Amino acid sequence: MFKRFIQKLKNLFQNPFKSAFSGALKKFKLKRQKDILKLPAPDATTDQVVPKQYQKHPCNDYMDLKMTFRDIGRMNAIIETLGRDFLTAMPEGAYKSRLGQIAFLYRRMHEDLANKSVADKIELAHTHQGKNAKDWDEWDNANLFEMETMYRHHCQVDADLMEKRASLAYEGRRRHRDVYKNNDWQSAQGFLQEMIDLQREIAESKCLVDNDHHAEAPYQALMREYIPGARLDDVDALFLDMDKGIKKILPKIISQQNEQEPPEPLSGVYESDLQLWLNKSLLKLLGFDFERGGLYETGHNPVEGGTPDDTRLVIKTSQTNDFLNSMKSALHEGGHGIYIQGLPRTEWRYQPVGQDLGAAVHESQALLVEMILGRTPEFFDYISPRVEGLFQKFGDPAIRAENLYKLKTYVELGSDRKKADEVTYFYHMQLRTKLERQLISGKLKVKDLPDAWNAESKKTLGVEPKTYSEGCLQDVHWFVGKFGYFPSYTMGHAMAAQFFQAMKRDIQNIPQLMEKGDFAPIHQWLGEKIHAKGRLQRTDILLEEVTGAQLSADALMGHFEERYLKAA
Repeated sequence: MFKRFIQKLKNLFQNPFKSAFSGALKKFKLKRQKDILKLPAPDATTDQVVPKQYQKHPCNDYMDLKMTFRDIGRMNAIIETLGRDFLTAMPEGAYKSRLGQIAFLYRRMHEDLANKSVADKIELAHTHQGKNAKDWDEWDNANLFEMETMYRHHCQVDADLMEKRASLAYEGRRRHRDVYKNNDWQSAQGFLQEMIDLQREIAESKCLVDNDHHAEAPYQALMREYIPGARLDDVDALFLDMDKGIKKILPKIISQQNEQEPPEPLSGVYESDLQLWLNKSLLKLLGFDFERGGLYETGHNPVEGGTPDDTRLVIKTSQTNDFLNSMKSALHEGGHGIYIQGLPRTEWRYQPVGQDLGAAVHESQALLVEMILGRTPEFFDYISPRVEGLFQKFGDPAIRAENLYKLKTYVELGSDRKKADEVTYFYHMQLRTKLERQLISGKLKVKDLPDAWNAESKKTLGVEPKTYSEGCLQDVHWFVGKFGYFPSYTMGHAMAAQFFQAMKRDIQNIPQLMEKGDFAPIHQWLGEKIHAKGRLQRTDILLEEVTGAQLSADALMGHFEERYLKAA
């Protein structure tokens, strides 16, 4: 009886998805078919037009490069699939052999990319480009530029270092899982020291030198891998503006919040299988294609990955006392996944120009879905009655739309980044960025990290962690070697607000659409404006073209004002 009831409830949940989504989806599919460059066709193999990846180009050296980078892209796709399997379905006994497989593939990919023949062909292709400009369209020009960028990023790094980094990175996921669970700083310290020593060595080999023979900071060399084109001066300027803006607005938000009734906490049990079904349903609603991707749970940390044809989203195993945590994670990784699936796979599969624009733009898509769209009153108006029925919480005041909105927009300083609200989230990025820069420069010793973390947390967040797991062990990033990644969250958050501001200008009725569960126009807008362009434009050019402004904190501060102060 109960199973039949749940199935009826699921059908009720899905039908509105279909009814609200189907009309817009038909129009969306027609538009996709009409304009292959804006949104790629579903399957390149069935398209009679030869994709640009294989189209004959007058420059033979460029054609050779396209085939070389195609094979590098294929190898990377294999690594991505093996990596997602490592976190989800791999048997424990395969751990050591899998580390070796992934490390070997990274080394082989690096050797193919850093080969001198690649440099020679790039130089010859540039010569052809200069003499025969009419043979090069904007996509080919951008593709050659990205080929050279990738080559320069790898050519100075020894293959042994890349192989070791890959092995350590995947070992680091397991190490982090264990030390976090056991609050084990002693075991973590030695591993982090080894990882940081390796990152410094890689950074030193990557550092660029300007015309005056001044080498860039090692941290900036590491950051370039995740945020192409970003400079520390720009990051520092954005962080300074964010810090000033939040210091002004945070006391006002807290004061206004204290005058209101606090949210009702969730209580009871929310079954894990129903949470997973809910999360998959929401991702379908947002436009994630499960024919080309999947959502999985893991005991490790959440992560996205794969290719536009095989996009794997991994979230942490859900907690049965709070469905909002797994939903938050699914929305965040879903934003990443929708970006991956929207890349120009039909025309430029595996080519550099067909890849994403890096971590900052990636995080902008994830934070736009999770923090901006996924925390609107209309979003909760839509899901509240369905969640109430799905978990059989009829009449539960904690599940009402107004209360869910309060829970997800409650602003409070705390030590846990994963539970942080969108306003104080910046302070977590500020803390981590400051400390990792000191670790890479050598100003901060690994043995002193816990004390430095606690002191900075007390100063920035007003909270001193009680355990290592509440403090310097809470994030996986350093254990997998992602030094230089944390600034992308702040840059991405600012970009997300700017994109949303532009989206509201183009789509006049976003609140009404979300209240009905109709995300098709939003999905289409993101696809056309951002996803399908791949790396055709640099990040700053794309951002200014879409939003009319360069990256700044202004739109995000305006978003905070509108959501937290004008709402009352």
